[in-house]
Amino acid sequence: MWKEGYRLGVETIDNQHQQLFEMVDNLLRVIDDSKHGDYKKECADAVSFLYDYTVKHFQFEEGYQASIGYADIEAHKLQHKRFVMTVDNFAKRMVESNYDMKVVKAFSGSLVAWLNYHVAETDQKIVGKKPQGVNDSILTCLESFLSSSLNVIETMAGVKQDEIKKTMPPKRDFNGDISFSIDIIGDLSGKAVFAYSADFARLVIKSLIAKDMDGLDEIAHSAMAETSNMIGGKATVMMSRGGQACDISTPALVTGKVDALGFEGFHLQMKEGAMQVLLSIK
Repeated sequence: MWKEGYRLGVETIDNQHQQLFEMVDNLLRVIDDSKHGDYKKECADAVSFLYDYTVKHFQFEEGYQASIGYADIEAHKLQHKRFVMTVDNFAKRMVESNYDMKVVKAFSGSLVAWLNYHVAETDQKIVGKKPQGVNDSILTCLESFLSSSLNVIETMAGVKQDEIKKTMPPKRDFNGDISFSIDIIGDLSGKAVFAYSADFARLVIKSLIAKDMDGLDEIAHSAMAETSNMIGGKATVMMSRGGQACDISTPALVTGKVDALGFEGFHLQMKEGAMQVLLSIK
């Protein structure tokens, strides 16, 4: 999972990132070989490592950002805070379920999605390796979600933005194979729904763990939920910079048909699948 392109050039941060990637790689190996050995202990060790990591690494990284006067430090701290909450939530669920493999896979999916995007995109901005982007203050809600979606797709799946066909309004006949919703809370309120085709979900997973998946198990569902979380979180940061302070709820799985009627939004078509975002804002 670790790629040399993830390096920031700050030795301590790079070493800590590599340790985390190694832990996640090991957790994925445990899942593949869960019928042999004490996988429950391996999972408990992974959670223990993460608790230690979030304290040590996030404190160092945020201290480094403060020392260089990084302008986006507060938004970065918010991402760290949300990740800690995710780890805490899954840690409780795993203990309560006696490390049920479905919960472990869901935990792994969230980890690989968050880690790859955060290190490959968000952390790179600390040292100026990624452009800060457009003037976020001029973006509408819809534009913010579109810009965020294109950025996350390029980072997570490696699909260049000029290779994505954008259609507005969204397609009424596209339901997706996996869908999630988030609530938007703050100066603006409403709901965003993210619908993904199975082909696109498999593309994202393969990009994250370098492995094809025949079906869409808990790893895929959790990774796509975290993808929705990253798109929504990035979009609401843009909206907040424009003077409309917003936050999002935890993504929730949507069951049944997703009807675009009454929503604004957009459809994104790629060679390897499709997704669309529906927005209802008050």
